[in-house]
Amino acid sequence: MDRIILLTNDDGFDAPGLKILKEVAEDFGQVWVVAPRREQSGSSHSLTLRKDIEVKRVRDRFYWVDGTPADCILIALYKLLPSRPYLIISGINDGFNLAEDVFYSGTVAGAREGAIYGIRSMAISIGNLNGPPDWNTARIWSSKIVSRLIDAPFRLLNVNIPNIPADEVKGFRIVPLGSREYVEPVKVDENGRYRIGGAPRPLKTRNTDIGAIKEGYVSITPLLINITDNDGIEFLEKVMGNQLMNR
Repeated sequence: MDRIILLTNDDGFDAPGLKILKEVAEDFGQVWVVAPRREQSGSSHSLTLRKDIEVKRVRDRFYWVDGTPADCILIALYKLLPSRPYLIISGINDGFNLAEDVFYSGTVAGAREGAIYGIRSMAISIGNLNGPPDWNTARIWSSKIVSRLIDAPFRLLNVNIPNIPADEVKGFRIVPLGSREYVEPVKVDENGRYRIGGAPRPLKTRNTDIGAIKEGYVSITPLLINITDNDGIEFLEKVMGNQLMNR
């Protein structure tokens, strides 16, 4: 059997980015798609608990799940796939997932769920701030990424592709996450209804994923599952040492 490549996303099973990713992945193995029935942008790593989840087979090795990206991966791993996947890819997302967005992103969460179970996983996104995504750029550069990394010993990668013509992309940069905040993240209309969103404003760009994108590079950021602040542990041990010893 060909090595299995499992795909998901947070834009929904009929999203153009997923269609392109499937075409790309088919060059590298047997592709299975298990993706949300509806858009799940901003769903982060939520799971659907205490309710039934509908799953439908669309066609051979292609399913939608009426749930989140994390639901999709979990259901695929335990109930749908014939064996453990060789690689999981989540995307191609319509819009960047940079900096702190990795905490909100359903795309990144789909990849993270696979990484939690020890499967090499990556999330791929392309920008849309300067217009609709250039899906040709997404196709060409996601193929380059998969071809270079499919056998690499990583655990979880967050990849962002600049939204420019494919031949203008300068290459790859391996960079840490940057930092940005959202201007007016909460708005309220005249009827008292609230909406969360806002425009991103970069705070830390130099030698980060944000900076790489601005300079025309594909950003690749390795992420950790364990987000423990080890320096914080040492600090708290010093500050609270006497109290802990005298407890």
